[in-house]
Amino acid sequence: MFESLRINEKSGVPVWVQIRNNLIFLIKSEQIKPGDVLPTVRELATQLGVNYNTIHKVYQDLEADDLICSSRGKRSFVADVDKDVLKLPESPVDLVIDELVRVARESNVSEGDVLVRVKERFSE
Repeated sequence: MFESLRINEKSGVPVWVQIRNNLIFLIKSEQIKPGDVLPTVRELATQLGVNYNTIHKVYQDLEADDLICSSRGKRSFVADVDKDVLKLPESPVDLVIDELVRVARESNVSEGDVLVRVKERFSE
C-alpha cells in the first residue's frame, strides 16, 4: 500500500509536502484506515530514498493535525479520524493548494501575488 507513494523531483513542491499530501490522501480515501500501522520513519525514508528527517517531519506534522498517533519507541498508526469533521481536501491538488495558501499567509504574500505566480507557472 505504501509502495504507491511517489515523489516527483521536478514538481517544485517540497518532498516532505508531497509525502504528507500523499499520506493524507490515503487516509481520506480510506486506503489506510484508523489503526493501520505506518512504516517506521527509517523504513519509509529508505523506501522513498529520502532523508530520515524528512519523514520524521511528515510524521510530526500529521500527528500535530491528529491524523496519526505516535510515541517514541512505538510504531505510528492512523488515528481514528472523523472524515466528515476533518474536511480533508478531495484530491492531492487541493492538498497542494492548501499548503500553498498556508505558506503564502505565513510569508505575508498577497493573494494577488500568489495568483500571478501560479498563472506564470502555467504559461511556462
